[in-house]
Amino acid sequence: MKNFKTIFAVSLIAFGVSGAAMAQKAPMTADGNVPAGKLIGMSVFNEKHEKIGTVDEILLPSKGGEVTAVLSVGQFTGGGVKYIRVPLGHVTLSGAAPMMPGDKAALLAMPSYWQNLPTVAN
Repeated sequence: MKNFKTIFAVSLIAFGVSGAAMAQKAPMTADGNVPAGKLIGMSVFNEKHEKIGTVDEILLPSKGGEVTAVLSVGQFTGGGVKYIRVPLGHVTLSGAAPMMPGDKAALLAMPSYWQNLPTVAN
């Protein structure tokens, strides 16, 4: 349990907070942290303020390592949804919405992570 709390804390720290406002507002705790579960379903924008994807999952490695986010991309091109996996450290908060450098073509060129998101048993 201690390992899980450590990984979870690191994933929250990975989100820096800077200035620009977007339409979506990421909920923050009183001490300035963003609950990871609240990011799921939020749109991700690039530095040009273009929507480049949606956060579908945040993956915490069971044996330590890098926390990653699964983004759905492709729906903005008229094609099917494609899931890609990116290090959570590449995604930051710009005061309101998750931001990540890149463009639509670069994300679509990345290898697929999942064809369909798996169901996780409780």
